[in-house]
Amino acid sequence: MKKMRIKFTKKGVIALSLLLVLLAGAIYLNIKFTNDASSTMDVLGKGDDGAKTEQGGKLEPVDAQVYNKYFVNFRDERNNIRAQEIEYLRSIISESTADKETIENAQNRLLELVGNMEQEFSIENRIRAKGFLDAAVIFKNGKISVIIDGESLSDEEVARILDIVRSETGATAEEIRISLNKG
Repeated sequence: MKKMRIKFTKKGVIALSLLLVLLAGAIYLNIKFTNDASSTMDVLGKGDDGAKTEQGGKLEPVDAQVYNKYFVNFRDERNNIRAQEIEYLRSIISESTADKETIENAQNRLLELVGNMEQEFSIENRIRAKGFLDAAVIFKNGKISVIIDGESLSDEEVARILDIVRSETGATAEEIRISLNKG
């Protein structure tokens, strides 16, 4: 078996450091968006404490612009982070002093990002086409998070969302997390 040798050039260390900073930024924004603007709920519409989210069986009127602002901001941030990461990967690929393995890893990551972007876009549009106001999709560490615009989800709605995500990605139900953004 051939032993792999890793060269630590100045440019390689800088590139790796930048990638780690971008990854940390993406993780921070993911946590911020998930904790601040959405309420994690299980698929039966129960909050973290297990209580039903409906109040007196009535839905409270909500300003639609609050929801739209969350999803627009989410997509803008996601696109900005992705643009930075893509630019970084392209600079590695075009770097004449980078070793073959580094270039190949950057190319593979770039292809993975583009594939994720296409799937996220497709899933979000299909969810909206099924009658939901809006949705945001995030691929991370082999898991898929789907944030739905609304107050609660019925079992049928959860099944529709799972069906969409599974048909687009081939992921299992255990790899998919559905959350609600309640504004």
